Amino acid sequence: MSSDVWIGAVTTLAGAVLGGAISFLLSRQQIREARRQRQEEDARERRRRSADRRFEAYADFLTRARSFRNAAESFYLRPRRNASLKEIDSLLQAANDASALVFLVVEDNATYKACRHVLRVLSRARAVIHGIETPESGDPWDELNSMLGRATREFQNAARNELEVAGPAEPWHDAARPALDG
Repeated sequence: MSSDVWIGAVTTLAGAVLGGAISFLLSRQQIREARRQRQEEDARERRRRSADRRFEAYADFLTRARSFRNAAESFYLRPRRNASLKEIDSLLQAANDASALVFLVVEDNATYKACRHVLRVLSRARAVIHGIETPESGDPWDELNSMLGRATREFQNAARNELEVAGPAEPWHDAARPALDG
């Protein structure tokens, strides 16, 4: 009888050790899985925050570039209510300032190049408005409108592509020229 008790005790002890080992292994597996899920969630959250920051920076830059374009339009087309050169220069500076954040958060080469192109066009527009450069065509506004519109649209399309924003990525169509359908 004593050997039966010992066999029972050893079997019980072995079962407890085996059960504990299985429980320990399952617990470690659950801990690893929970850690992996937290890491994935953290990575998703970082990507979301990055996209939000880029969206805000790109939207602010576009808004400021378009404000400059609107002031230039007013300068040429509404002589009684036109913006002063000081206001136009201030809007250009605001667009330049907003570009600093774009360059800080940009993740796509096409968006980077499009932002640089907008800045070059804004600088050229300022030079035309101040009379430093003469426009290639007779009407400075037509040329500026086309340059500014095309550059900002290219930036907008590049940013939309980078941020994976659905919707049409339309090219710029000059208002003075009829759009070609077909």
